[in-house]
Amino acid sequence: MNSEDLRLDYRAGGSADAALPPGSYHVRGLSGPVPGETEDVVFLEQVHGSSVVFDPAGGEEADGMIIPRIRGKSPGIVTADCLPVFLASSLFLAAFHAGWRGIAAGITERMMDEYPGHPEMVVLGNCICPECYRVGEDVRRKVIGTSEEGHPPGRIDLKRAVLRRMLRSGLPESTMVLGIPECTMCRKDLFFSYRRDETTGRNLQWLSAD
Repeated sequence: MNSEDLRLDYRAGGSADAALPPGSYHVRGLSGPVPGETEDVVFLEQVHGSSVVFDPAGGEEADGMIIPRIRGKSPGIVTADCLPVFLASSLFLAAFHAGWRGIAAGITERMMDEYPGHPEMVVLGNCICPECYRVGEDVRRKVIGTSEEGHPPGRIDLKRAVLRRMLRSGLPESTMVLGIPECTMCRKDLFFSYRRDETTGRNLQWLSAD
């Protein structure tokens, strides 16, 4: 995948009078970084856990971050099939890495607890789709509990699981939520996928605000 913009502008999904943080937002992704393209992007040392850090310098062992917009930095997530989740308000940008281990460990709830106020926009980035994401029943229960709604038998819908947890943790139902539909496993022409290739590169996705 090259450095082209994925053209996910928040205004495309909202009404004209929606209360949104000012600025133009884009989720961007690369399977191979272009020199200078990620200069203002902060990446963490992701460990499939539930730690969230505030205003990181980059390289900290954690799976979530919250960055004051005044810093002019973008939160970035590295994945090979897991779900990158981005949050934005007029004062803060945030992101977290949501694979099944992180979801089960409580990364979603930790982010919702530590994010200042409520995000005004949530973006669910590219990840493996529920038709491709086959898991054992023990993993499935750790992620979705006893709820079967929207999850195919023997599979997990990562986006649905995270959004449900966010709503249960206090995300207002009026929050604008956008999702990028392409599956990392299906779209070999666009994405690396660990499930598909077993050994693979990594996809970089980040949220920038102009």
